[in-house]
Amino acid sequence: MEPTVEIQGGVVAGDAPNDPSRHTRHGDHVDTIESVDRVFLRQRRLSFSFGAVFFAVTLLIPAFTVWWPWWWSVKIWGGFTANYLFVSLLYFVFLWVMAWTYAARADKLDSELGWINAEQAQELEIEQIRATAAELEGETI
Repeated sequence: MEPTVEIQGGVVAGDAPNDPSRHTRHGDHVDTIESVDRVFLRQRRLSFSFGAVFFAVTLLIPAFTVWWPWWWSVKIWGGFTANYLFVSLLYFVFLWVMAWTYAARADKLDSELGWINAEQAQELEIEQIRATAAELEGETI
């Protein structure tokens, strides 16, 4: 036997995919459990991949200093060493590019969550109308 959940209006809801309890409407905006799960899974992958890149690049700075003495001892340009140039300039450029790229990709994922296509929204409305009609029909008998 499937567990049921009581929702507003006294309607009992189950686990059917088109069940009204499995979506939330905010004006014209509709969220389903499946669409939210799909977007958050992709968001989690995006966050962890960018976090891994950030962590790896940040750890490489002290690792290069330990492994390669030329990284901090050889002067490259105007008396600056590779380590100094990377930490003072290139690392911040890397962080800004990474942040901008992450924000653009996260916004794209968020916009996918923002709106379910019109056909799915219409299907949900039709199902709600049918459910209301079935309730009204059951009351008149």
